[in-house]
Amino acid sequence: MSWTLDVLDERGTLLTVNNRLAMELRSRYDRMQVETGRKVWPSADILPWNAWLQRQYQQLLDRGYVQSDLLSPAQEALLWEDVIAAQDTTAQLLRPAAAAEAARSAYALLCEWQLQDHPLDLLGGDETRRFLQWVKRFEQRLSRQRLLSGARLPALVTEAIEQGRLTLPQYIVHSGFDTLSPAQEALFGALQEAGCHIDEHQGGEHVATLGRVAAEEADAEIRMAAGWALDILRDRPDARLGIVSPDIARQRLDLQRLFTEVVTPGNLLANSAEQSMFNISIGQALGECPLFAHALLGIGLLRGRQDLRDVGQLLRSPFIGGHADEWEQRALLDAALREDGLPETDPGWLIHRLNRFDSSDGRHCPDLVTRLEDIQRLRQELPGNAGTASWVDLFQRVLGILGWPGDNALDSHEFQQHERIRRLFSEFAELGKIRPRMRLGEAIGRLRKLAADTLFQPRTPPAPIQILGPLEAAGMEFDAIWLLGMDDQNWPPAPVPNPLLPAALQRDLGLPHASAARELEFATALTRRLTRSARQVMASHVRADGEQERRPSALTRDWPMLPIGDPAAGPSAALRKAFAVTGVTEPMPMPDADGPTAEQRGGAMLLGAQARCPFAAVATYRLQARPLQEPQHAPDAAQSGSLVHELLQRVWQVLGDSDTLARHDTDSLRQLVAPLATATLDDQGRRRPDLYTPGFRAIEAERLTGLIIDWLDTERGRAQAFSIEALEQDRTVELAGLRLHTRADRVDRLRDGGLAIIDYKTGRNVSNEGWFDERLSEPQLPLYCLADPGEVRAALLARVRADERGCGFVGTSRDEDFAPGVEAAYRQDDEPGWSALLQQWQQALQELADEVSSGRADPTPSIQACRYCSLGPLCRVREMLEGNDSD
Repeated sequence: MSWTLDVLDERGTLLTVNNRLAMELRSRYDRMQVETGRKVWPSADILPWNAWLQRQYQQLLDRGYVQSDLLSPAQEALLWEDVIAAQDTTAQLLRPAAAAEAARSAYALLCEWQLQDHPLDLLGGDETRRFLQWVKRFEQRLSRQRLLSGARLPALVTEAIEQGRLTLPQYIVHSGFDTLSPAQEALFGALQEAGCHIDEHQGGEHVATLGRVAAEEADAEIRMAAGWALDILRDRPDARLGIVSPDIARQRLDLQRLFTEVVTPGNLLANSAEQSMFNISIGQALGECPLFAHALLGIGLLRGRQDLRDVGQLLRSPFIGGHADEWEQRALLDAALREDGLPETDPGWLIHRLNRFDSSDGRHCPDLVTRLEDIQRLRQELPGNAGTASWVDLFQRVLGILGWPGDNALDSHEFQQHERIRRLFSEFAELGKIRPRMRLGEAIGRLRKLAADTLFQPRTPPAPIQILGPLEAAGMEFDAIWLLGMDDQNWPPAPVPNPLLPAALQRDLGLPHASAARELEFATALTRRLTRSARQVMASHVRADGEQERRPSALTRDWPMLPIGDPAAGPSAALRKAFAVTGVTEPMPMPDADGPTAEQRGGAMLLGAQARCPFAAVATYRLQARPLQEPQHAPDAAQSGSLVHELLQRVWQVLGDSDTLARHDTDSLRQLVAPLATATLDDQGRRRPDLYTPGFRAIEAERLTGLIIDWLDTERGRAQAFSIEALEQDRTVELAGLRLHTRADRVDRLRDGGLAIIDYKTGRNVSNEGWFDERLSEPQLPLYCLADPGEVRAALLARVRADERGCGFVGTSRDEDFAPGVEAAYRQDDEPGWSALLQQWQQALQELADEVSSGRADPTPSIQACRYCSLGPLCRVREMLEGNDSD
């Protein structure tokens, strides 16, 4: 008969394979005491293996038997980095952080499996020999600085037991250990030799009902598991359920999202992470938690320049003091900074921009200015390098200046994050034992890495659904278990031998993850243990992952296939349907809005938006709804187009007409255009020196010069002589009570007295098809033509681009052969129809203006209109279009 938990008393200790099992067994032990009627009882000595080792180390330290400081995982990782970075130049080619992690893992295996007894240098290759050099230097550092690696703790405790230096319990029971390493076997052997009885707790002995299901894809598989759990809890609210995923780290966000959707759908509406129905065992990196992520952004102000997106996130952060009073002003400041286009900014520039806004400006942030000025003064005091404790003091001063963690009370999860962050600063300060001094950038990077390597798991009330990994589930008992991901690719997992140790030796000794046979043995034992831990065990897998077919795992393939209910039929179905496309609609009144003012902004673009989608026109030009601009790390298409427009304006200010152009050959045009291109780029360089550096301006000037010369050659092909009437001229057209402003890049006076309206385009696809749509979707030049309908003879789009198609005109004109690529306007009866076209434009534009004046605001969705629209979150019709292939 195996050992049972009810006989545990103060004479013994129960060691578990992990912390979660220790918590589970402590809770189970306490419930047993309550059920026997006890009101007070001694706490059971139940703790995980590593915690017990550290307790023995502390006992030895207190008694003076050891003088070495035990390294934390972060300290040990940093020490490995220092050792590797100090190695020969070949080792320096490695990424120290990645190499340090591999070395730390290999060293733990070396100690745990006593590999030092094998001729590693002969069995392994160059990687192993390099690793052994690192080990030698690592252990020299440990000895010189009186430090102790956690990997050496089992050997230290074993030796202390043999020497009688520790006070031991009468018996020790271990639980959840499917395989004991040589170091663990040696330690337990020493305990038995010292008179301590060793026993094993087997856990559950249930005979489970087994079943298997298949899902079409991963989300459906998780939903099935969540729906299954919800069905059980509906009938048995006190049931304890386990959801086991062998890939829980990768699936954590999907598990959180889908279990919330199915099990606690109300949290989707409440936008709350706190619930008591399920618990996911693996936490998230502390650096990803908003409270600390925003603290890091604030600390980053000490470095000066920061990415604009990071600064914007800081400006909108509720964890920065003054947010409650200035949240709107700071959000508007973020928008203003994005309109500047600079990809980076610093506290000094922020102060400069803020001081330009007076108290009546919506971006005026006096509280923020004060905080930034205090940070600027602190930056003047920064040392070149300092100890980690000094950096912690500076970091905390910055956070104090910023008013972190904000004006509002923290919720339970945030409060726990705050407490964990305080401990993290202490852990960072302790890195000084390994690297006494750091520069600012390195200190911030180390703090960020420490946060990224620290998992934060908030303490939550007991939940009926436990979502965990296979190792965490080992030894725990449930009423029912669902095994996710039981396919032939995930279970057994693929072997991942350590690359720094001899692969053959790892296979021969059966090291963890060393071979397919070892993984099969591990997965078989773990699956068997899980099937003894509940009365019902379900396994699931997906039929395909993308185009790759998936089959059930060999370990669950023989389980009977069972039907499973559709989770969409559960109580959360109505809520999910509200979020999804159902195909069911109900009539609603046509949206409309009050008429605009006469001076409605938007001009021709307003009418174009109205033609494509009235809702988009109202939202963009009346409500001013638009996405935040993204910072620019390189000139974009709009900036490149502006350069061409500006340079052409300068060129025609010099040339003036086609006759002057005709007198220039290519060489003389180059002499004319090149300095103008340089001047244009110099102006742009003064506006954006970060993008338009001297070297880039020189290259770009040469490109622009060649492009403009090519374009001027195209201009020579026009049939009529012309002179420049206007450049960048604004005109106003009145329609339906609206005064609409429009601008043409250029207006030419033709020899016959008429006008040609020209708009430059630098994109790949230049077309005037929108001029002939039933709803005039490209109204800019047609609207400009209506300002002088009696004089305009042609509307032209000038394609100024150097590619396989080259430069050329696209447009329409009154007369034939106006220019290559330009077609004359005709009626259906094949008679000249320029006047009819102008009348058609007049009518189409009048109808659009009438719609604007009347306040028409209904969405008119189409693939063309919605594909690049940024207003999807407002109108929410894009999902409907994408879900309906018939549209």
